[in-house]
Amino acid sequence: MKIIHVVLGKANPNRMNGVNKVAYQLAKTQQELGHEVTVWGIANSLEHNYPSRNFETKLFLQSARKWRLDPALTQEVRQLKTGAVLHLHGAFIPEFFLLSRLLRRRHIPYIYTPHGSLTEAAMQQSKWRKQVYFSLFEKTVIRNAKAVQLLGDQEFSYLDRLVRIGHKKLIPNGMDLAELPAGLCRPNNEQLVFNFCGRLDTYHKGLDLMLFGFAQFLEKGYRARLEIIGDGIDRVELMRLTDALGIAEHVVFHGAKFGDEKYRLMAQGDVFLHTSRMEGFPMAVLEAAALGLPCLTSEPTNINRFVRQHDAGFPLAEGHTLDSICEAMGSAFDFYQNKRLQEKGENARAMVQQAFDWKNICQELVEVYGE
Repeated sequence: MKIIHVVLGKANPNRMNGVNKVAYQLAKTQQELGHEVTVWGIANSLEHNYPSRNFETKLFLQSARKWRLDPALTQEVRQLKTGAVLHLHGAFIPEFFLLSRLLRRRHIPYIYTPHGSLTEAAMQQSKWRKQVYFSLFEKTVIRNAKAVQLLGDQEFSYLDRLVRIGHKKLIPNGMDLAELPAGLCRPNNEQLVFNFCGRLDTYHKGLDLMLFGFAQFLEKGYRARLEIIGDGIDRVELMRLTDALGIAEHVVFHGAKFGDEKYRLMAQGDVFLHTSRMEGFPMAVLEAAALGLPCLTSEPTNINRFVRQHDAGFPLAEGHTLDSICEAMGSAFDFYQNKRLQEKGENARAMVQQAFDWKNICQELVEVYGE
């Protein structure tokens, strides 16, 4: 079987783009499992400017008009032979609609993964435009797919309100423990350190909720520090918000970090925060759990049922509020004071090993490809 992963971008793991990280990990692991794997990247340049990898990568230019495929990509599809299956990563991408039509005409199967774009919260952003686009184009991509992979419970359930299909699969993201640098050790911080790592998109990641909740936590007399790793369109506004809330001296913005530097910085925290309003299945939470950090997570992260099952952190209830975030931070502080955080951290790492091993997830997807 020839497996082809298709992404916008170059499947570069050293970018703040979770979809590209996932495509990279799937391609890498499936290649290691003995499959023939290629990544097709639709990008704004044909420069192969990414770390070395064990799978082939072919790049195609993205048209400024979006509603056109690179002729080289069209030619690649026409040259495909029986036994190939494509895996499309992302939603609301005009190139994927055009590609799916071409694949259907050639009787080549494809798998579709929206990566959280079809949750209820995600569909509320640019609501009317998305509804029109979905009705005209996305619904066709979904119906004609061999299978639709949903990463989390919320998207899996909500899809039924958009389009009813019988070929949806619930398969989460994974984590490769071998990625973690050697020699990491847990710190003995003089005060509790919360941290976050990811793209600084306030609405998507719920970063306003995080900061307001943290401010409320400090107002109650607790002592702690919040370290934010990452960059994005809202960084300046978030820094202004910390000033307005009077918590700037308790919040550190590290900027974007990648590779070992990112992991070493994440490992210096005590509790990882992810108070997102919408997600597919955030890689950063899996990375933090693999590092042995208990996770304080919102329901839209789709990991809470695992966190509860493994007692791996402080899961927030559905419809998380500032009060619930503050209360969960208070619980984390009590565990810190009583020196019991390590137990939850060990549970978090065990959760990753048992439930999110990339090899198992890749094998499950390969079985879907071949159904």
